[in-house]
Order: sequence, then C-alpha cells, then structure tokens
Amino acid sequence: MKIKQACLAALVLSAAAAQAQWYGEIGVTPLSVKGTVEGNTLKAHPTMIGIVAGYEFHPNLAVEGMVGTNADSDPISLNGSEVPGTSLKVNYAYGLFIKPKVMLTPEWELFGRLGVVQNKTTGQVGNLSITDTDHDAAYGVGMSYHFDKSTYGSLSYTNFYDKQGTKTQGATLSVGMKF
Repeated sequence: MKIKQACLAALVLSAAAAQAQWYGEIGVTPLSVKGTVEGNTLKAHPTMIGIVAGYEFHPNLAVEGMVGTNADSDPISLNGSEVPGTSLKVNYAYGLFIKPKVMLTPEWELFGRLGVVQNKTTGQVGNLSITDTDHDAAYGVGMSYHFDKSTYGSLSYTNFYDKQGTKTQGATLSVGMKF
C-alpha cells in the first residue's frame, strides 16, 4: 500500500513541478510623480527602465522581483510651470510582488500585482540636489499577449508610491520570455 501512495505522491509532485516555470521581462515605464508641498503642486515625468524575474508556481499565481533605474530624468513643474535648471530622476527602484493571473484566451492573460517597492529619487535644482529613499505598498493590473509558448508582451499600470502627499504611478510596456 505504501508503494501506491509513494507513486501517487511522486506523480502529483512531478505534475506540480511541470507547471512551475521561471520567466523574465524587460520594460520601460514613463512615470508620473506628483507631490503637494504647502499648497504647491510639484510634477515630473521621469522614465524608468527595469527588469522583472518571476517564478510561476501555479498557472494562476506567480511571485516576482523587480529592479529598475533611470532611463531619462524630467524637469520639475511647479503649479503647472516648468522650473528651469531642475530635474527629477529615479536612482533605483526594487520590489517584490505576488501576481495572480488568469488566461482569458490562449493568447490573452489578465493579471494583477500586489507587493512592496523601495525607491531612491534625486531632485536637482541648479547645483543643489536632494536625494530621498522611500518604500510603500504597490499594486497594479495588466494584460499580456502570448506570441507563442515562451514569448509575450505586456502592458501594465502600477501605483508605486502614495504617501505624505506624493504619488508615483506609471504604465509599463514590456517584453518577456519563459524559461
């Protein structure tokens, strides 16, 4: 009887392992950063480039790690007017997410992300620079289109930070590959 149980357990574990899969993505995210300080509104739109490494341990659930850095800084606007000699850039951002997902058709996948992100940004005003490191819960939604069994493209929207009168969010266009 124990042999049958051991064989059944091996079969179940091998089926679960066959579903598990590593994947990686590279993407670009134009960010929208908006902050309010003493009634004044500051805005900037730096661009981040990043990579995601994920492990799909169930067809409907994965865990992901994300790291990103500055692709392009952007001038800072104060109350709708661009301030000369200013810029905002993302030094780095990294995070960890759980990713629930569902295949709507054989090609289209709908997914969500829920996790935490830490980021470091630098604001430049003339010769003065101010660097800030923050962390917050992050969440988002997206769609992927699977070109074949191993390559796909995704478009997602993520809220990276929303604390102390500052909000950072953006849409990411990425390409990925399953291994």
